[in-house]
Formats: sequence, C-alpha cells, structure tokens
Amino acid sequence: MKKYGFFGGCFNPVTKAHVELALEIINKYKLDKVIFVPMGDGYNKKGLINEKHRYNMLQIATKQYEKLEVSNIELESSKSISTLEAFKMIEFKYGKLDKYYIIGIDNLFKIMLSKDFEELVQNYNYIIIQRNGINAEELITSNKTLQKNRNNFKIVENPSHMTTSSSIVRDSLLKSYKEIERIMQKEVLEYIEKNGLYKL
Repeated sequence: MKKYGFFGGCFNPVTKAHVELALEIINKYKLDKVIFVPMGDGYNKKGLINEKHRYNMLQIATKQYEKLEVSNIELESSKSISTLEAFKMIEFKYGKLDKYYIIGIDNLFKIMLSKDFEELVQNYNYIIIQRNGINAEELITSNKTLQKNRNNFKIVENPSHMTTSSSIVRDSLLKSYKEIERIMQKEVLEYIEKNGLYKL
C-alpha cells in the first residue's frame, strides 16, 4: 500500500523550509508522496492572503519535485473547515492509502482542545514537527489519551531550517526582498512581486 503524507497549513507564503521539510519527511519515513493542503479563505486569520495566490505559490514551489503535490480540497469553502472535516474529506478523496497527517507541535495543542480530540487521536496517524523548544514526547506522555494512542505519532526532531516561519517572511517582504532571497524560491518571490502581495 502506498504511503502519503498530507501537509496542512496556511502557507502564507510557502518557503524553502516547507519544501525541504516535506522532502526530508519523504526520505525519513519512506513516503511515496507528500501533498500540501492549504487552508481556504474561510479560515479566519489576520493577514491571510487569498487562497488562489497561496495555492499558486505552492504549485510554483513544488513543480520540480515528482513526489510533491498540492491539493485544493479545502479551497472555495464559505466557512472554516475543522480538522476532522478536513481529514474526512481527504480520506474520501484519496481512498485506501497509508496516510500520515503532518502537523506542527502547535497544531497538536489545537487538536487537544478540539471537541473531536478523541476521534482525531484514535483514528489518524501523525507526523509531528517539533519546534519552538516544545518536546513532543513529553507532551504526549502528559496526556492519557495521547499516551494511549502513542503508536499513532511519529516525531520529527526540530530541523534547523524550521526556524524560518511564514510570519518572519511576511515581515521581511514589507522591508526588502533581498533579506529573504535565501529562504524563498526565486519564482515564488517573482510571483509575489508580480501580484503585489504582502504590501502595506
């Protein structure tokens, strides 16, 4: 059975770090593919640019990689889609695959606060990205439900390039494109400039 990873997020904008991390996860866990799943405009977050642009930038960033794809499954929704709803949409669309949901440790906290917490933890497999100095193993051990379902979690130690966040990129874009050339793909930067994105 093929193994796919589903990497959800705003990708506002996508950076080299997102792509490098996806490739690292493919190699480490022998995945056949990682599919980026950008959140739609229904997700209420300050500074979130139009889903069409975020989707297009992901397409540009991943086009040269055979094992990377982008899904529009969460786009064009008039409302915010819950984590469980998104997972069920993916399960329906992609059918019988060995699926892993790639999330940052911050999103594991959000899952813990969700009304669907038990169903999310019991029925799905995760690849957790450790970041911001938070120890994923300690977090899982501290919660009985997470601990009971420990086999559903794989933990990626914090890669050095994940210190680059989209918020840092957005701040830099307001100042100078030259500051972020090392962490953004040239073609993505050109798309941002052409479409006048992330400007005051």
